Amino acid sequence: MRSFCLLAFGCLVGLFAYTYDLKIKTRALETDARELITALQDESDFLALMRAEVSYLSRPERIEEMAKKTLKLEPISSQQLVPWSAVITGTGASVQPSSSFATPVRRDGIAALIEKSSIQSAVTVTGAR
Repeated sequence: MRSFCLLAFGCLVGLFAYTYDLKIKTRALETDARELITALQDESDFLALMRAEVSYLSRPERIEEMAKKTLKLEPISSQQLVPWSAVITGTGASVQPSSSFATPVRRDGIAALIEKSSIQSAVTVTGAR
């Protein structure tokens, strides 16, 4: 009978130890879950902030102002227009606008850059031969 009581007491101590271990593991998991929820909320707040930043930076008024400052673009002129037939056949460079639309040609910043790069590439190609 005495061995049965010791066995029962040992099982009881084992169950207490197992229950205590479960309690500690459960609290650790609850702490991890709270940390993950906090991190998720922080990331959600950061994402909302970045979306607001993108919408602020991509405002059409701001982009238009930046384009005017940095690109120095000018409105399209009639000399820049080419008929579709010239585009399809590939003779767009040889098509001349009619004289009724003749106005002084003003080059914008991008046209000057393109012309400069085409001249440099032509010099490079002819210099390589």
